[in-house]
Amino acid sequence: MKLRRTLTICLLLFVVVSVGYFIYDEARLNMLAKRVSDTHEQGETDLLMPSDYSVLYYFHGTVRCKACLDMEKNAKETLETHFPSKVADGTLRWKEVNIDLPDNYNYVDQYLIMYNTLIIQKYEEDEPTRWKELHKAWDLAEREEQYIQYVREEVSAFVEGN
Repeated sequence: MKLRRTLTICLLLFVVVSVGYFIYDEARLNMLAKRVSDTHEQGETDLLMPSDYSVLYYFHGTVRCKACLDMEKNAKETLETHFPSKVADGTLRWKEVNIDLPDNYNYVDQYLIMYNTLIIQKYEEDEPTRWKELHKAWDLAEREEQYIQYVREEVSAFVEGN
């Protein structure tokens, strides 16, 4: 009888802790989504930015491994190092997007994202036009030099291929 009662109490505690963690996690994700949304809206009001540009998106989940973090860091550094004038004048932009956040679910459907992904998107008059997924990025993620060269070549070909 004591064993049954002890097991019941343990199971109830487990359920309470699980529900509490779920509520905490959802609240945290909603807060992060609001911050991302506020930052995005603030960036859209910048009238000095050109209306024709390209964006290199890095899509990721909330939980990331070392290779995922390296993909982001190396892609961003590739833009800053190999395309500094385009980044400076706003014709080439960087954006990382957490696809686990509810406000970003539209990207999953739009680009058919299933895992960490690099996508370059062209905008004309602030409207999205053509885009390309950098399919080999994930395969090269742990080979830094090849990854950087691949990203540089793909971005260059996409941007120059107006």
